[in-house]
Amino acid sequence: MERPNGRKIVLRFNNAKQAIGDEAGLLSGVLGLLGSDYGKFPICRKSWCQITTKDKVYNECVKQIFHFDEDSEGIIKKNMLKSMGKSWKETRLRLYDRFYEPTFTTEQNLENRPPGIDREHWRWFLDYRAEPETKGKCKKNVVNRSKQQYTHTGSSKSFARRIEEESEEQGRIVGRGELWIKVHKKKDGSYINDEARAIGEKIEEIEQQDESSRMLSQNDSIAQVFGKEKPGRVRGVGFGPTPSQLFGPNSHASGNGVQQEETQRKLLELQAELEGEKLKRKAMEDEAASDKKKMKAMESALIYLFQRQGEELPPEIAAGTGFVE
Repeated sequence: MERPNGRKIVLRFNNAKQAIGDEAGLLSGVLGLLGSDYGKFPICRKSWCQITTKDKVYNECVKQIFHFDEDSEGIIKKNMLKSMGKSWKETRLRLYDRFYEPTFTTEQNLENRPPGIDREHWRWFLDYRAEPETKGKCKKNVVNRSKQQYTHTGSSKSFARRIEEESEEQGRIVGRGELWIKVHKKKDGSYINDEARAIGEKIEEIEQQDESSRMLSQNDSIAQVFGKEKPGRVRGVGFGPTPSQLFGPNSHASGNGVQQEETQRKLLELQAELEGEKLKRKAMEDEAASDKKKMKAMESALIYLFQRQGEELPPEIAAGTGFVE
């Protein structure tokens, strides 16, 4: 799968190995499309772990569209595969809800299968969904989703992108507590519901009493409000990072001063790096403005010399300076 012009989209990543910038939105869309392509990833498997074509699609599709340096730990690749797996799982749930009719016979449901899916693959999937164990899992998932109280207003933009943009705009690292409040408010500044308001006010109270709770750690404002992180994800930082990746391999044990001190040190380094990037950009902008002034002065000098000699500027030079009279 090559891009039409042969060029690749260059990706940028933050220190947690999450894609950031506008290109991250393109990556998310591509991974979603690939994950829902059941020609590449068969629907007739019980779990994403059983799919054997992941490396092939990653190398022949993802790496042919995007340019990026892979990390030595393989976290970037792992997160991309995880994202495709999420799409693979969620899409087949939607397809089942849309195309399966309980009142149809087996043959009718096979004829009514989604476009592009092999008939026998769809038969396998329907049989799998009819198993008692699968039905039990589906009921449990419905119950878990019903417990989700805190929807947000952050649209489809990832938390990683939002944190990066907010930090860039404010010239400092924005913590996950501050971002949580922001994405749980409406455009008019009010909270989306009373539950979100109670949580947001608690976060603000903690951060006002302790400035260090604004910085990402196992004891920051989010951790104090919501409690211990669950394995496999970290609240408020977006898709990909795990507690062990951000806080170290002992993140599920009781916190200790050494670990928190190390986390604080890394965050200070990140903040210094961000400030350095801002200063570098400002220097480049100042240099560009200075070059523009020099060019303007050269144009004026050129016009003056020709006028002293009683001549007009050659048309090609006059057009370039914008001083054609």
